[in-house]
This record gives sequence, C-alpha cells and structure tokens, in this order.
Amino acid sequence: MNKQKWILKAQELGIQEFEIYQNLSYEKEVTWFNGTMDKFETSKVLGTYIRGIIDGNMSNMYLEQVDDDNCDYILHQLINQISIINSKEKDTIRQAENIEPIKKDTQWLTPSMDDVYKIMEQLEKKTLEYDERVIQVAHESWNEAKETISITNSKGIDLVDEDQLQYLAMSVVVQQGQEIKDYTEIEILPDLSQFKMDEFISRTVDKALLKLNSKSYPSMTSPVIFTSDAMRSLFSSFMGLFSGDLIHKGLSCLKGKENTQIFSKDITIIDNPRNLDALCVRSFDDEGCPTSKKTLVDQGVFKLALQSTKSANRLGLESTGNGFRSGSDIAVQPLNCCIMPQDHSFEQMCEQMNEGLVIESVTGLHAGIDFVSTNFSLQASGYSIKNGKRNQSISLITVAGNFMELMNDVEMIGNDLDWKYHTIACPSIYFKKCAISGE
Repeated sequence: MNKQKWILKAQELGIQEFEIYQNLSYEKEVTWFNGTMDKFETSKVLGTYIRGIIDGNMSNMYLEQVDDDNCDYILHQLINQISIINSKEKDTIRQAENIEPIKKDTQWLTPSMDDVYKIMEQLEKKTLEYDERVIQVAHESWNEAKETISITNSKGIDLVDEDQLQYLAMSVVVQQGQEIKDYTEIEILPDLSQFKMDEFISRTVDKALLKLNSKSYPSMTSPVIFTSDAMRSLFSSFMGLFSGDLIHKGLSCLKGKENTQIFSKDITIIDNPRNLDALCVRSFDDEGCPTSKKTLVDQGVFKLALQSTKSANRLGLESTGNGFRSGSDIAVQPLNCCIMPQDHSFEQMCEQMNEGLVIESVTGLHAGIDFVSTNFSLQASGYSIKNGKRNQSISLITVAGNFMELMNDVEMIGNDLDWKYHTIACPSIYFKKCAISGE
C-alpha cells in the first residue's frame, strides 16, 4: 500500500484529516489428539482500517484487500459516509509526538515442526501415565503468533510496533467413580527446548485431581480468599468502571468520585502498558498516543480514569494512551492493569483466616454481573479451609456480593501477582466476608 499516495489523495478530495492503521498478524496452531496430529493451521492476515475527518465528523472503513488502483473509489465512499454524520462531538486525529520506544528483550526461538511433534507426543503419553485417574488429554496445542501494528496519518504520525508469542496449552480430564473434572494449563515458551515437561504435567494433573471428591457448602456468610485467577476474573468484569467513556455516559458508579475513597486503603491499582513483567508491552496505543504508567487508585482513593483521545476530548482532558481497537472501533481499554500485591504469602492468609473458603474459579460472568450496581452472583468452585489448612474441595456453590462493598472489606492481600499471559492481573485477596449459597 502506497500510504503517502492515499494521504495526498484524501487531502486533495477534501478530507481534512486522514489515517491508515494496519495490523499484520501471523498465527500457527498445531493440535495433538489421541497419538496423532489433529490439526495444523497457519494464517497470515493484513487488516487495514482508514479514518477520515471533514468538519469534525469522522468515519472509518475496514479494507479486506488494499489496491492502490481503487484508492479514489474507496476515498469517495469514505466521504459519502462522513457526509451523513452530523455529530455534536467533533473528532480529531492525533498529531505526531515524541514516543520513547519500549520492547521486551525476550528472544523467541521458533522450533522445527519435528521438535513440536515429538514434544506433543511425549507430553500426551507421559500425562496419561502420570495417574490412573487421568482418562484423557482433551486438548493439546502449540501456538505461535506474531503481530505488526503500523499507524500513518496526515498529521505526521508514522509508527510501527511489533509483538510475538509462543505457548503450549493442555487440558486434562480426570475421573474417580462417577465424578469427572478437568483442568487447563498454559505455558509461555520462548524456547521450546527449555520446556520442563515433568513439572508441567505434575502442575496440570495435580490441579485437576484436587478437584475430585468435591462437595457443596452450607449457605452462609463466610470469610473468603479469592485466588489470583479468581480475583482476576472478577476484577476484569468491573474494569470498565475506570473507563472515561463509561464514566462520561453515567454507566460507571465512579462518576464524580475523583479524589475520594472508594476502596480499602490496601487497594492500589496501576495500569502500565510499558510494564516489562507483563507479556505484552506497547509504546503507543492504537491512536498513536504515547503509553505511560498510571495510578488509577492510590491506597483506596480514586485518582484517574483511563481515556482515549475521544473520551478525553469530551472532558477537556488528555488521553492516557488507552485507546485500543476493538474490531473496527477504538475504545477505552486497560493494558497491563493490576491490583498491587503486598507481602503476605498465600499460606499466611489461609492461616490467618483459619476457617473459611478459597474461591479458585468463577463462571457465569456475563449473566451474573450487574455492571451498573456492581452486584454479582457467580457460580464458583474451590476448597474449604479448616485450622488454616486445605480441607475439602468445594463445587456447586454461588458466591455473591457487591463489588464496591467487597473491595472495602479487605483483610489481607497476597504476594502472588503473576502476569502469565494476561493483560489484567491480581494477587490473591482475603476478604472478611462474602455471601455463599450452597446446600
């Protein structure tokens, strides 16, 4: 694509501001099942989005195929789209700024397919031999992904960012009597030759086995510990509370609460797309705005909302560098956002609680979340704690409460923050009480 040709032609046709965003993604997936390769898929996709502004009105288009010979025709279509827009809120495209590039120093070594096949064959075989209660390796896959993002516009922006990822995933199914449980583990592997297979198998199968012999739990209000995974799921569901767009629209209960205490003093929340501990880092967002580290909540006090260029303009503020694409639209989104950990080990929290529940996973997040009121009612599983130690595996329960109230009822915060492959992370948190519905 001759980007300068498109920009010059857009200006010639009266498009006052014009931008080209491209995402080139390459993916490879190999799945293994029942002793043989089940699937081998590769894809290479170039997505091109163009945005144009006339008199403050913006429209955008997605181009499946880019042909410079069709430039004039496509730009006229874009002009026609803009002509039917009459918005009170005037849009703008960002100007070029000084951006300090950031890149992880991870060395991704792409393995040969023969090496991948050997690992996957051995992994399935050794997993099935690990314990007689393992009845199936339901899923096993090797995945590679590369992504190149570029932004070029009529106001001087010309940016490129790249990212890469390799990981192995496996799901195991275990059975004891009539009870069947499963567990999925994912491991990021920059170098497949460094894969510690026995540790991975032990970690995956043991977590599945611990789910066996589960029971329900009496309905009560109980002290609870949300593990880091369960806490991440719950926190992610309410991350939109910090969206400047949703705050402006009145859909977030944080509207008008800047610089007020909203959570326990133990809660500090950071968003940092430049965090090198996380898997994905970005120097700029999908509008070309520099990214930065931001404190959203400082010791329980609400300090800052996340903003895209559009949401910030509405409020006379500056973008926080959180305008990321969701399909064809740019929306306010976090990247590498976390609740900051403290010094307590998970074992210390269990000992302190003495008796209560550990919630390991929650499901039904779409149906069980009321975003406006922040009430939640979710199916959950985990285990009970007795005398400070793990006791009985628990399933078939519902955990319910109000997120804002829960985050003001913190007893202890763990030290087990782990980014893994997530863009939102949390440590385990011990809450004084939460409603449990079971037996």
